[in-house]
Amino acid sequence: MSPFLHIRTEKFPVLPGEEEEIVNPGTFGKSFAQFIEGTLKRAEYDVPFIVCEDWGWWVEVKLPQCRLGITCYRDHDENTMCDFACSPSPPKERVWSWTRFRFVDIAAELVQIRRTLVEAFTADPEINFLGEVDEIPLYQN
Repeated sequence: MSPFLHIRTEKFPVLPGEEEEIVNPGTFGKSFAQFIEGTLKRAEYDVPFIVCEDWGWWVEVKLPQCRLGITCYRDHDENTMCDFACSPSPPKERVWSWTRFRFVDIAAELVQIRRTLVEAFTADPEINFLGEVDEIPLYQN
């Protein structure tokens, strides 16, 4: 399973006031993170918050066995058509749970989260789903 989902769209602009929230220059993507947050909430996932990090945006997801995040990246291109990528973090099928003090298997949850996001991307006519890739597809130039 490739960790990154890659899309291209004009749907997720830089939001008014987002400049004041970002940690590093160019780490926009709040509207993309909000889209992912809404998609997961509609699929009945517990999404307690989103937050800007120094590399992009984090969408927190609380699973029954642990917490994980969906990392959201926006290409720094100033064009209206822009590339975005997201990935579960950690992208591993087994993760350490401090509350259970053991490794837990989240493979089924990862598959379902990916399926939910891919379905949302492909169902939206404003989003061009470019596929699943092994390495972050942004910042290649």
